[in-house]
Amino acid sequence: MILCLNLNAAIDKTIVVSSFQINKIHRPESVLLLAGGKGCNVARALKRLGETPAVCGWVGGYAGQFIEADLQREGIKTAFVYTDFESRTCTSILDKTNQTMTEIYENGDPVPTEKINALREFVSQNITRYQAITLSGSMPPGVPADFYAELIQIANRFNVLTFLDTSGEALKKGITARPFFVKPNETEARSLLGIDENHDVDFIKMAAEVSTRYRTKVLLSLGANGAVAADTGGMYRVKNPKVDAISAVGSGDCTLAGIVHGYLQGFSFKECVVCGVAAGTANTLMIGASNFRIDDYERLRGQVDVTEITG
Repeated sequence: MILCLNLNAAIDKTIVVSSFQINKIHRPESVLLLAGGKGCNVARALKRLGETPAVCGWVGGYAGQFIEADLQREGIKTAFVYTDFESRTCTSILDKTNQTMTEIYENGDPVPTEKINALREFVSQNITRYQAITLSGSMPPGVPADFYAELIQIANRFNVLTFLDTSGEALKKGITARPFFVKPNETEARSLLGIDENHDVDFIKMAAEVSTRYRTKVLLSLGANGAVAADTGGMYRVKNPKVDAISAVGSGDCTLAGIVHGYLQGFSFKECVVCGVAAGTANTLMIGASNFRIDDYERLRGQVDVTEITG
């Protein structure tokens, strides 16, 4: 099993309209509600790939009940700590005519210390039941920035694979605990290495430096320009398959899920990167995070271009 940490759970609400305009009334073509948050997205993608994920974190109120019930309806195990406050809702407005996405993300309420301690205790007592743990997304208010680092240290003591995908202080502190794998974007990698946004960089050297400095495997995401992957065994330039994308919501989470899936299947680092990019790309062909078709994933695996960098 894989434990998917989702500290900032939400209802993800996607509203599909045509020709979205400010100060106008719209009649949606469709509305999709899903248990959301990056950890939920990772778990849903892992389930589609044939793995057995479980989601833990904090939920509360009617929204929390929906999040838990929706995951369980999909056959995803849950191990939430319950709070007295309502879980948040994140709304995405997809304009099919103009191909735009407008997103409104609610902030989570502060998490009390006793609830933080309860989740830490759950991970400490149960981590050996899992082959891997994913730590995805932002921290709700009240949660210390080194919380991911604490959990990575717990998992490392029992040789459980750790996969980190976050930003800001949570990333800076979390990566010092030496996660097995980390997936920063350009801005996050610059922050880790102390490189100014206006300074030109070599992305290959940047990925290699993050990997070497923090002793971790790295997929440096460059958006439409693909990615650069690095570990002690080599470096790779990655080109995404060309597709007619519908929505990119959750694609990064699907990429992480594909990489986790690859490692649990015993694949090489290069093959894991292919699995991740294929899953992330397949996700763009559907509305709703992690709703990709497995046929698309299998087809796109053969179209991911991963080239080893030598010299």
